[in-house]
Amino acid sequence: MRKLIIYLLTILMLFGSFGCNGDKPNNNSNTKPGTGDNTGTNELAGVSLEVAVNYTGDSLTVFQQICSAFEAKTGATIIIDNYGSDYASTMVTRMAANNLPDVFVTAGWSLRRYKEYSLDLSDQDYCKQYTESALGVIQDDDGAIYVCMLSSGINGNVVNLAVCQEAGVDPYAIYTWDDFLDACEKIKQAGFTPIASNPDAGLTCNIAGTFLTYKNEIADVGEKILDGTWDWSEYIHVLKFYQKALENEYFFRDARSINTNDMYERFASGKAAFIISENTASIQTCYNLNPKGSFIFAPFPASTEEGEEAVTSGEGDAFGIWKDSKNIEAAKVFLNYLATPEVTLKFLNVTSRMSCQKNVMELDDTPGTTAFYKMQQDYANHNIGYYNIWDREYLPSGMWGYMDTASSKLFADYSDKGLQNIIDLLRKAYINLYQNPIIEE
Repeated sequence: MRKLIIYLLTILMLFGSFGCNGDKPNNNSNTKPGTGDNTGTNELAGVSLEVAVNYTGDSLTVFQQICSAFEAKTGATIIIDNYGSDYASTMVTRMAANNLPDVFVTAGWSLRRYKEYSLDLSDQDYCKQYTESALGVIQDDDGAIYVCMLSSGINGNVVNLAVCQEAGVDPYAIYTWDDFLDACEKIKQAGFTPIASNPDAGLTCNIAGTFLTYKNEIADVGEKILDGTWDWSEYIHVLKFYQKALENEYFFRDARSINTNDMYERFASGKAAFIISENTASIQTCYNLNPKGSFIFAPFPASTEEGEEAVTSGEGDAFGIWKDSKNIEAAKVFLNYLATPEVTLKFLNVTSRMSCQKNVMELDDTPGTTAFYKMQQDYANHNIGYYNIWDREYLPSGMWGYMDTASSKLFADYSDKGLQNIIDLLRKAYINLYQNPIIEE
C-alpha cells in the first residue's frame, strides 16, 4: 500500500510540475511558459532539445521510448545524438568548441570532466532524494551538483553460490584476499575453475584500493598518487595477488581469448565460482542465462585483517545540462521527467543498476538492487567501506587504456620480470598523463 501511495503521489507531482514550473525563466531560454492546466500537454511545443548519449542495444531502445513519451506529453522535440563508443572523443571536440548538447550523459565524470560546462542542479527536487552514497560521488565541495543521476554503478565480486556449496566453500567467511585464494584452491580441488574473469582494465584497476588506499590496507599511498609523486612500486601488491592466482591456474586456461559473453555463460552454467570486479548489473545477466542459478554480489576482500572490504560506486545513468544552453528551462523539465520513479525504473529494469534516489528505492525490486541489499544483510558483520570508483578518485584522466594494456600483459607474462615491466609501463604513463592529461571514456 505504501508503494502504491508513493507511486500515485509521484504521478500527481509530475503532472503538476509541467503546469507550474517553479524555476524562474532563464534569459537565454526558448521555453514557452506552462499552460497551467495540470496536464503539461504542449507546454514545450516548438522547443527542440539536443540530447547526447552513449547507449546501445536495449538501453538505447528504452531511452528512445522514454523520449517519445516525453514528446507526446509536452510537445517538445528530442533530438538524440547517439555517439556510442565515440562518445568521449566527440564530447572532447564539442567542449573545445564550447558547443555542447542541451543535455548530455556524463558517463561518470560530472565533476572531474564536465563541471566547467555544466549547470548547477542542486536546487532541483530530485537532488533532495539522493542517498548519502550518491552525494559522496556527485556533490562538489561547495555543495553544487551538476548531474541528474538516475542510477549508480556498484562494483564488487560476483559469486556462484551453487559452485561454492559443492566445493565446501563459505563465501561469507572470506574477508581478505588471502582467504579468497584459499577458497580458490578448495574450488579447484573440487573440479571447478575458481575465477571466470578475463583480462580488462577493471581487473587491474578496480581492486587496487583494497591494497593501496583504503583504510588499514597493506599500503597507504593515496596522497602520493593524488599529488603526482607516486612511483607505482606499491602496485606490486596488486600484481602479486594475480600472479599467485595465475600460477595456481585459478583462471580458465583460455582466459586471454575468452570473450565476455562466453565468460558469463561459463560462470552462470556452474563452471566457475567467482567473477572479480563486476557491477551489480551482471547479476541480471547471470539469471538471464541460468534462471535456476544462485548468484550473489559480494564486496572486494581486504588486503589485511585490519583493512576494509570495499564496495565502489560511481555515476550510472546520469545527465547534465550545458550551462550555456538556450533551452535550460526545457532541459530542466526533461531531467525532472527522467527522475520520476516510474521513468527511472524503466532505466533500472534494462540496466539492473542500483537506485540512488530514496523515492525510487521504495519501488525498486530489480535484480541489481536486490542483490546489493542482500549483500548488506549477509555481510552485516563485516567491516565494509564504500568508496568512489578507484581510477576516478585517484588516477589522472587517460589511465584507463593503460590499465587495460596492463591486464593483457599480466596474463601474457606473470613472471617477476613481467610484473616489473607492467609497473614501468604504468609509472611512465602516469607521469606523462599527470603532466598532460587527456580525456577518455
